[in-house]
Amino acid sequence: MPCSVKSIFLQFLVKPGFPLLAMLLWFSGTGITYATNDQNASEKIVTHEVILQKMRFIPEVLTIREGDKVRWINREKRQYHNVWFEALGEDEPDYLFPGDQYEKYFYQQGEYAYRCGPHPLMLGKIIVEPRHADPNQQSSSAASHQKNLSEARQEELLYLLKQDCGSCHGMRLMGGLGPSLLPADIAAATVEDLMSVILEGRPGTAMPPWKALINEVDARWLSQTLKSGGALE
Repeated sequence: MPCSVKSIFLQFLVKPGFPLLAMLLWFSGTGITYATNDQNASEKIVTHEVILQKMRFIPEVLTIREGDKVRWINREKRQYHNVWFEALGEDEPDYLFPGDQYEKYFYQQGEYAYRCGPHPLMLGKIIVEPRHADPNQQSSSAASHQKNLSEARQEELLYLLKQDCGSCHGMRLMGGLGPSLLPADIAAATVEDLMSVILEGRPGTAMPPWKALINEVDARWLSQTLKSGGALE
């Protein structure tokens, strides 16, 4: 369905009684990577995004393929950061102020740790895999990380989190029918714990499984966003 027609349908469907139907329609056409279109799917050069927010790199560990590009975007309201591959012998780069971006291509297989210069506890890692790796030897985790979320997809997931999840957990996620999802209240849960609940639900409770609407990449991003407090902005 063309986007213009889809938008018209969404205006009608995003009304009381139609939220899940609207999401299914919207999510069915959503892309999650930027890539060139003149190559086979296995040869596409992908641009991945890492968000700098709440004193964290999101995701902290990103798996890509040789030749891919990573774009870091500072989404803080006031805080500055940078992306420093200190172990490579690079000089500390300029600061990224809110709204600024930094891009880097990765052409060689390996693991590349980096940090924020002014905030040394803010750590990240890029794992670069061979472009022609045997897909049967790739881990499911690595494969899922190759699909990074676009900005549009992140906005859609935040809408789901605040509207659908908020109907039980409270519009400010402070609790209601369901428990609070504030960072302090879920500190004991790992990202993987939260992903499991999001995808599989909690049998015997009002928490349904969401795996029919979102995949593991979506669930990881939602879990990391909840842990970092990014959903509260």
